[in-house]
Amino acid sequence: MVALLFGNFSGVIADVFIKQFSSFSGIYQYLFLRQLTVVVVLFPFFIRQPISSRRFEHPKLQFFRGNLILVGGACVVVTLSYLPLSTAHVVFYTTPIFTLLIALWLFNEAVQKHRIINVMLCFVGVLIALKPNDFGWGVTAGIAASLCVAVYNLTTRIIPSHISSMSVFYWSTACSLPLLGLLSLTDWQPFTKELWYLIFGSAISLGIYQITCVFAYRKAEAGGIVIAEYSGLIFALALGWWFFGENIDSTMLLGITFIIGPMLWQTRIEHNASKIKDAE
Repeated sequence: MVALLFGNFSGVIADVFIKQFSSFSGIYQYLFLRQLTVVVVLFPFFIRQPISSRRFEHPKLQFFRGNLILVGGACVVVTLSYLPLSTAHVVFYTTPIFTLLIALWLFNEAVQKHRIINVMLCFVGVLIALKPNDFGWGVTAGIAASLCVAVYNLTTRIIPSHISSMSVFYWSTACSLPLLGLLSLTDWQPFTKELWYLIFGSAISLGIYQITCVFAYRKAEAGGIVIAEYSGLIFALALGWWFFGENIDSTMLLGITFIIGPMLWQTRIEHNASKIKDAE
């Protein structure tokens, strides 16, 4: 869970770069250059692994995951273009709802009652925090991005465990490049220093986020860590105020209380249960 908290902070930092500099690049140009940068930066670390840990397996699944990055990434840019950072993250944190439902469907994962209650309370918080004038393309794109992230994270379980987390991330990223390369030709813009800030800042931050997600979702039940996903909302609220001067009103705070409160409650319940189990 600690890894996921750190990853969520890195993910919000990436969104700060996107919101600040995305107007200097075409959407597909940015995504292609970002993914290419990640592949180049990771390659020296990737190639040092044992062959068994970096083998390219399940190619159809890897290309599917790569195209999820394409669709989800484009939707994230649209959402951040329309909505404030904190509001955009309220929408993004519908991801745990999709994660829980897909885990039930694909893996028949047993979900304890308190986890279901917690995730539902968090969803109520999302509805409270959103204002009527927020609904539109920004919210629609944000929900689509959340669905892509949930599927992307959970499909890591299908990949054999002997393939390292870095390799899973590396191959999915590489598999996004062919289609993104073609699409980038449709919205290519001249290079500027702002474009470089966007590419390298978001590539490094998102790389950290995605690797921690691969690690976390392969090591634990989705229902057990899904609530930690909401921690990024606190980071988005703070960074939105710090970088963009976004207002924090009472409605937003009430919604966030519904989102963060269950996280703390679940942590306490499962910590107590773990202590009882260890005592036995």
